[in-house]
Amino acid sequence: MHHLFGLVLSQKDLSRAGDLFSLEDAEIEGSLSEALEQIRIISSSADYQTNDNDQAVVEICITRITTAIRETASIEKHGQALVALWESCLEHNLKPSGKDEDTPHAKIASDIMSCILQ
Repeated sequence: MHHLFGLVLSQKDLSRAGDLFSLEDAEIEGSLSEALEQIRIISSSADYQTNDNDQAVVEICITRITTAIRETASIEKHGQALVALWESCLEHNLKPSGKDEDTPHAKIASDIMSCILQ
């Protein structure tokens, strides 16, 4: 996995997550499936739904990953990892909590579906 992705995901370092956007798409393309797997692990943790830091890190990383997949036209290469993450989201509550706000797993599922369908 790219060093910066590894750092951000292993340490759940929100302060460095934005730096992922300074990397070239081609530079990170080879590590996107592994990053998606790490996101699946993070989002499957027991406290993910209540951990704002982890949710923010995941949201930024998914945005960076889906952008790189679109820009490098590598959906076929990373499709299996995208679907595995999407399926893991289906194991959680996806219904809004009454105030028209999507749950953290619904946000992930939505981003992945958008990437797959584009």
